[in-house]
Amino acid sequence: MPITTSIPGYCTLCRSRCGTLNHVANDRLIKVEALEGHPTGRGTCAKGRAAPELVDHPDRLLYPLKRTRPKGSDDPGWVRIGWDEALDEIASRLRELRDRYGAESVAFSVTTPSGTPMSDSIEWVERFIRHFGSPNTIYGTEICNWHKDVAHAFTFGSGMPNADYANARLAILWGHNPSHVWLSQAGELGAGQQNGTRLLVIDPRETAHARQADLWLAPHPGTDGALALAIANQLLISGHIDEDFVRRWSNAPFLVDDDTGRWVMDPQAPDCYLAWDLERQTAVAIDTRKAISQQQAEGLALEGTRHIRLFDGSLVRCRPAMDHYRQACAAWPLDRAARETGLSENSILKATALIANAGQHVAYHGWTGIGQHINATQTERAIATLYALTGSFDRPGGNRLWATPAINRINDHSLLDETQRAKALGLDERPLGPAASGWVTAEAVYDAIEHRRPYPVKALFGFGGNFLLSQPNPQQGERALRQLDFHVHCDLFHTPTNAFADILLPINTPWERDALRTGFEINAAAACHMQFRPAMISARGESRADYQVALDLACRLGMADDFFGGDIEKGWQHMLQPSGLDLETLRRSPAGVSLPLTQSPRRHTHVDEQGNSRGFDTPTRRVELYSQRLHDHGYPAVPRHLSPSTTGTSRWPMTLVTVKNGLYCHSQQRNLVSLRRRTPDPGMALSPTTAKCKGLVEGGWGTLVSEHGEVTLRVAIDASLRDNLVIADYGWWQACDDLGRSDYTLHGHGSANINALISSARRDPLSGSLALRSAPCDVRQTIQHTAWSGYRSMRISERRGEAEDTTSLWLEPVDGGLLPSYLPGQHVTLRFNVAGQETVRSYSLSGAAHHQAQPTYRITVKRIAERDDQPAGVVSHLVNRELNVGDRVDMQMPAGHFTLPRRHARPVVLIAGGIGITPFMSLLESLAHSDAEHMPAITLVYANRNGRQHAFKRRLIQLAKKLPRLKVINLYSEASDAEAASGDCQHIGHISPDILDPIWLTQRARFYLCGPQAMMDDLRQWLEQCGVRPFEIFHESFVTPRREMKAPVRPRTVRLQRSKREYLWQPAQGTLLESAAAHGIELPSGCRVGQCESCALSLIEGQVHSFVETPFLDPHQCLTCQAIPLSDIVLDA
Repeated sequence: MPITTSIPGYCTLCRSRCGTLNHVANDRLIKVEALEGHPTGRGTCAKGRAAPELVDHPDRLLYPLKRTRPKGSDDPGWVRIGWDEALDEIASRLRELRDRYGAESVAFSVTTPSGTPMSDSIEWVERFIRHFGSPNTIYGTEICNWHKDVAHAFTFGSGMPNADYANARLAILWGHNPSHVWLSQAGELGAGQQNGTRLLVIDPRETAHARQADLWLAPHPGTDGALALAIANQLLISGHIDEDFVRRWSNAPFLVDDDTGRWVMDPQAPDCYLAWDLERQTAVAIDTRKAISQQQAEGLALEGTRHIRLFDGSLVRCRPAMDHYRQACAAWPLDRAARETGLSENSILKATALIANAGQHVAYHGWTGIGQHINATQTERAIATLYALTGSFDRPGGNRLWATPAINRINDHSLLDETQRAKALGLDERPLGPAASGWVTAEAVYDAIEHRRPYPVKALFGFGGNFLLSQPNPQQGERALRQLDFHVHCDLFHTPTNAFADILLPINTPWERDALRTGFEINAAAACHMQFRPAMISARGESRADYQVALDLACRLGMADDFFGGDIEKGWQHMLQPSGLDLETLRRSPAGVSLPLTQSPRRHTHVDEQGNSRGFDTPTRRVELYSQRLHDHGYPAVPRHLSPSTTGTSRWPMTLVTVKNGLYCHSQQRNLVSLRRRTPDPGMALSPTTAKCKGLVEGGWGTLVSEHGEVTLRVAIDASLRDNLVIADYGWWQACDDLGRSDYTLHGHGSANINALISSARRDPLSGSLALRSAPCDVRQTIQHTAWSGYRSMRISERRGEAEDTTSLWLEPVDGGLLPSYLPGQHVTLRFNVAGQETVRSYSLSGAAHHQAQPTYRITVKRIAERDDQPAGVVSHLVNRELNVGDRVDMQMPAGHFTLPRRHARPVVLIAGGIGITPFMSLLESLAHSDAEHMPAITLVYANRNGRQHAFKRRLIQLAKKLPRLKVINLYSEASDAEAASGDCQHIGHISPDILDPIWLTQRARFYLCGPQAMMDDLRQWLEQCGVRPFEIFHESFVTPRREMKAPVRPRTVRLQRSKREYLWQPAQGTLLESAAAHGIELPSGCRVGQCESCALSLIEGQVHSFVETPFLDPHQCLTCQAIPLSDIVLDA
């Protein structure tokens, strides 16, 4: 057995950057788990644990490729080239275009560092783009982080700081679901709740966090601005604001000229703002470089109109900024806010009370739930100014500006020349938006390519990103990409976007490259933690890091001096120099080094040697309730809510909310088996009332439609949703051949691309954001609507014996309708009447799965005879001996995750024992029915006791003749002499390692097992010992439905076997995880809401009740954050 090495690191698949312990053997990544003691090492999510699949996925890009056929061809004609050839050609073309058309003619696209491993390279990629001189980078920030990270600065002068959940009295998740997108933050929130932090969740969906919240508000999508203004209005009316903070550290007292909307300044002191002194009844100058005393602040007017004679003799009519803000809030009294948001007045008052009672200890986070609307900037302003009223900013238990290690920043915006920055596409239309930082919309680039406005874009260089999926209007995107003179794309896999590239460059995964991280964000300990992560395995093929691509190209383009001669380690040493650390020190501390930084709250109050207070990085050096900068550019100076969309019309009566599936990062990873099994289909969720009205049922398919097209999605029923909402997850295009899941088209027939339904014409006027979460739509039945809910009455239309005590039944609907298609390998659950008792069993479908609706299903059942170790099968006896044509049974819709591939580039090995042949028969019959041309190479190894029990013997001979890529190997454990002589079986004996063909191993075949559990366990063990990866082995097992909690809930003993600890669980202590914490025992945990499965422990003895379904856990595991004991238990901890 190879030696396993455990290497500390951190995962960069998403924003969480969880500390990990990575187990490596024989140059393979075997397992990823949480790194105990790391500031983000509480848990790992399913995506992180799927890293071994990602690293060694057979579809990865491994070598540079060059197109040989025209763009738009079904086959680009990729040919392999060397890195030097690729980089030389790229550098030559980029240099030529820059010299001829200007650097702005080359646009770049960069994938998100919040949802991809780009965070390992982002600084270097941005440095390259800015040194090259392009002002045009498709970043998608306008529908991602821009509002929280940039628009927040319109109010506070900084991006949204990290929420100090652990010390908060109230945590607010506003349009944010950290258990899906930021696991380490979810863990921090859970720790806060353990300490008594109350939770307010504002989200149209009842997320897992909402179910645990003290209050959940579900406003209509895009009306959050109205809600924020209404809550602020109630706080102002009741006086429950931090008046000292508002008076001293916001621009609330500063006077605004009613005619111009601009500040009234002291003409003799240009840096001073005028305020009205109530006692002296005169205007006074406020120098915001200094702190205002409490006494002076209390004497300044916050409302009322004043007339001031200026130095030049002119009379100015003015009001304090607070008066403007108060008026904006007063426009949203409770009744109006309730009508707009769909909330009750009482619920708004409850939210107000929670905020008021938390005082200066409110921590909040908002993300795309706020940012993906056409009123996103104003919503951000409304929430930020509401937050200012609490005085919680940068206080313990508020949103903290953590001290971070001093480093040399290498990607500053100043690297891009001002002249070039002014050329950013869309900057004229939205001068304060993302384009001011060189972040442009995909649509702006499309227009410049297609129409050469305002100048032609000739080339695109993509560092990851799949914007044809992540952005609306893919048809225009395809047209534009076809017209490019030159297109380079760096990626891990082929995607719809990089299919148009001229050169594809293979990028490696985080486990194959060195990386440096200078801070982990979520709390004080994380913020000052620095870590060097070494490459843990060799880079697959010739794949490289994005940063190395940037450095190598920079050197070829004459920028070697700015890129440390292409040496990344010299670059990292330069970054680290101010911190006092170096790479060698970090290498010697593989789990990272935490610097002893002082965390001083309320930095805005700090005073320098000249006596100047730090204040806020805004034009007034104060929190800006009123923004003259916004006013001067034609935007509202105080927050204003505008209704988000045109939903609610007779044509489009519903609102579409697109969401990120917590199992996938955007449009990635649907080709990974362990993730795809959990969410196999693109889906939409509807309320029960809406589903019934539209004729849709749970598990069936429905059509989501807008003015831009339609997609077909799997239906889920969610009783918590409003009747006018549709929740759908985006990013679907990728096939998962291992599970027989085909790919989806980008748009049109067969598409599941939600973003193709959304208009790009209506955008936020400042940021350019889109209505991804408030789009008008409707839903309807599919053309062939054959799904049903619950049980459907079926009639036996045919029966046939397949072997001794093995019978097939054909089932047709009693109602005369058709049956929906299914996937080979799936099963149905049937309800039988046995001696007057309802009995339920699940059986694999054994007939052909059609691509369209079909008239019948076939099941095949072997009679289980009574033996010493088992009773006779009641239902199997009924099927084989009593049921006849015309008899009826009840059946549920097909289901199951053991689905088999009709297409695959790798060999497929099916190993069946006895009646375990049934799912494989479905696959073979399906291939014979319609898919033989594209079938994979399949070997069926079929084990039986003897020829009499050999089900489908004759049919398999026929199929082997009809399917040229099928090979059948029969094994009889008790073959008669005649059978041995006849050649009916190729091997005599039980299944053993001898049956494994070495070529299966060298070609990385996929193995599918179905039969007795002992057989499957042995086979899995043998295969893994031979080097087959666990994720390339599949087996059928029916999941037992979750038990209802019938045992009495009373104190139970919990014993932890490995740590030899024991405690008494009490019902009042909550879940096993919460109870352990109450006894001072720290068990593994992550999100604490049952999403990440980091808290899963093996249950050695006893029984537990789980509050959530756990079909993908080992049957002997439980989620301690969602389970309570039903008996005394022993856990492997």
